[in-house]
Amino acid sequence: MIRENINKEIANAMKSKDANRLYVLKMIKAKFLEYKTSKGFKESDFNDVKEISILMKMEKTWKDEIDMFIKANRDVTELTERLNILQSFLPKIPSYEELKQAIIDSGYEPKPQNMKHIMSYVKDKYPAADGGKVIEIIKQMN
Repeated sequence: MIRENINKEIANAMKSKDANRLYVLKMIKAKFLEYKTSKGFKESDFNDVKEISILMKMEKTWKDEIDMFIKANRDVTELTERLNILQSFLPKIPSYEELKQAIIDSGYEPKPQNMKHIMSYVKDKYPAADGGKVIEIIKQMN
């Protein structure tokens, strides 16, 4: 779990005086804390999949910010470095072939009525899998 390692990573970043890494780690910790203090929070819901989901939302936001900076002709070197640090905490995003194989491996026939079961299997195997791509592949397999 990422959140279990964050404090150690923060200490290491402080020792190595890596300001960008420290910034990213503190932002991750803040997002996790924000989720933990949200209404209706249950510790049992805060698992690897949720951590990755939070990081993926951060990644999307930061990519959008970089795009805005580029459009405004501003330097994105530091932002890009921070995004790369954030992405180092994300698992590998599965390829089309890997997703298709996971759908087959789920043991369910790729039909809309089995979508929930297939999606659950794929997300367990590849937490960073894009649900939209999984649905698209299932539709193509019909």
